[in-house]
Amino acid sequence: MNKAWAIAALSLCTLASSAWAADDPQVGRWKLDLVRSKYVTGVLPKSSVATVTPFGDDGVSLSVEAVTADGKPQHIAYKAKYDGTHYPRTESGAGAVSGQTVTLKRIDAHTAERSVYLGEKPGGTERWSVSADGKTRTVTQSGIDLKGKPINNLQIYVKQ
Repeated sequence: MNKAWAIAALSLCTLASSAWAADDPQVGRWKLDLVRSKYVTGVLPKSSVATVTPFGDDGVSLSVEAVTADGKPQHIAYKAKYDGTHYPRTESGAGAVSGQTVTLKRIDAHTAERSVYLGEKPGGTERWSVSADGKTRTVTQSGIDLKGKPINNLQIYVKQ
């Protein structure tokens, strides 16, 4: 009987985590609101669109298409679970750095944290917070980038 209870409990946990991933408020197509965003240590891009889709039973696939302030294209992509494990991140275009990894951690139902690394060297953190109505995604960037420069930016994305 104990084995049956263990299987039932495991099944329930799997269903719950799958439902959580399907209902993840981070998921969607998000366009950077250039007027409301504030870059203290960086340069505001001309545009940025982040597309977040479910990945696995508790993770996201993220793709960012941006155009830098000087008109150069940028692309960032990765697939990661909210488990603190390092997952590969790819970049191309202006300022691209190869060999990066990211970790994701869920803070609560509307908030997650992403950290980036180059090898074992940390390269900054983003805190993602989605509004209660699901229409606004606030990304707070902080820490030190991979080139040793401070990061202090606020990005406001609007769901498309």
